[in-house]
Amino acid sequence: MGKVISIINMKGGVGKTTLSTGLADYFSDKGLKILLIDADPQFNATQAIIDCYKGDNSVENDYYIKDILGRSKTIYELFKPQVDLTKPKEMPKASHLIVNAKENLDILCGDLNLVLANNSAEHTFVRKLKVFIDKNNLKDKYDFIIIDCPPTLTIYTDSALMASDFYLIPNRIDRYSIVGIQSLQRAVSNLIEEEGISLKCIGLVYTMVNNKLSKESKLKIDFESKKAVDDIDIFASSLNLSNNISAGAKGPIPTKYKLPRQDIEAIGEELICKIHDA
Repeated sequence: MGKVISIINMKGGVGKTTLSTGLADYFSDKGLKILLIDADPQFNATQAIIDCYKGDNSVENDYYIKDILGRSKTIYELFKPQVDLTKPKEMPKASHLIVNAKENLDILCGDLNLVLANNSAEHTFVRKLKVFIDKNNLKDKYDFIIIDCPPTLTIYTDSALMASDFYLIPNRIDRYSIVGIQSLQRAVSNLIEEEGISLKCIGLVYTMVNNKLSKESKLKIDFESKKAVDDIDIFASSLNLSNNISAGAKGPIPTKYKLPRQDIEAIGEELICKIHDA
């Protein structure tokens, strides 16, 4: 049975989407069946995957606008408010929403309209992703379901965590990095207590690491001394800073570049070992 992993931090700019797309791409190259779910309204993971693997069919995101949004094949279909109370709201079939990006890699695309779901008082929304995964037997179809989460506490963030077996924390070492970890751990603790779910932190991955900065080592020591990270397993592997990922001609997926791919491979293999031992 496949595992669902939310990649999440309550602080933005930590390389969350880079790690999500990188792991999804690497695992699929290994022959594992992967579903990437973009639960961030900014839908950067969707843009990265679509631009990389559907670029031949698109002009200025034409593929996303016509074939994804135009055919209502986004995550928003799970969270769209019910407008007709005389008819039962049916859970969409996976085949109606999931898009194939390449061999072994599918994606449930993100959508800016997802922000509208957070205004709803419908508590059942928090279970939407879990029900979608369970009713479509997606854990039987995929080895890993990776959810790229937004850096904010929303109903769809809770929905992602509710559906997950594990959550992985990408973390950039800076003076304020502990704030996002503290907020996330409080949110997870509250969700576990209120919903009675089984959800485990699989660890923390340092991202955007610049080994040339001596102050980064000092900040790392200070960060790891904080009480908020006492129970978090810190990965031995990390994702180093690379200008190619943000500005390179091959796009923002780290596996398309030699050194970042090596980092993703190391993180991916360590992640598999940690899940196996969990």
